[in-house]
Amino acid sequence: MEYGAIDLHKKESQVRIMTEGGDVIDRRIATTRERLTTLFWGRPHARILIEASTESEWVAQHLLPKRLYKTI
Repeated sequence: MEYGAIDLHKKESQVRIMTEGGDVIDRRIATTRERLTTLFWGRPHARILIEASTESEWVAQHLLPKRLYKTI
């Protein structure tokens, strides 16, 4: 299982993923459904910490159908 964290902002967000092998992936992405899908699609299951903000609910709802676990 991978672990991740998303520091949400209205326009851009900072994402960190720790892979099963211990590698760390840091990305600054546009806070859009398309960019989140591109980043997380095809990755192993993950437990993701999402910063509580006005954006967090739609981000969590978007990632959940992709079979990702969420923690807010």
